[in-house]
Amino acid sequence: MDKRLQAIYNEWRKDIEEHNEWVKEHGGSNPVSGTWDCGESCAREDFSSYANLEEEITFEEMLELEKNYSN
Repeated sequence: MDKRLQAIYNEWRKDIEEHNEWVKEHGGSNPVSGTWDCGESCAREDFSSYANLEEEITFEEMLELEKNYSN
């Protein structure tokens, strides 16, 4: 897997985790949490946009990024 793409994924996921933690501590009546689950099409779409990919990342590609995630 592309090391540059892995670094972008790690940054993106860390941002989501930090946001979700903040929401958990400070959320209002309807807190919104982000997801990095590659099984969710919205997560693949969001990451693809974040990483400025020309085409949406596939489930298999993103699953590999999830497996190699290190925070």
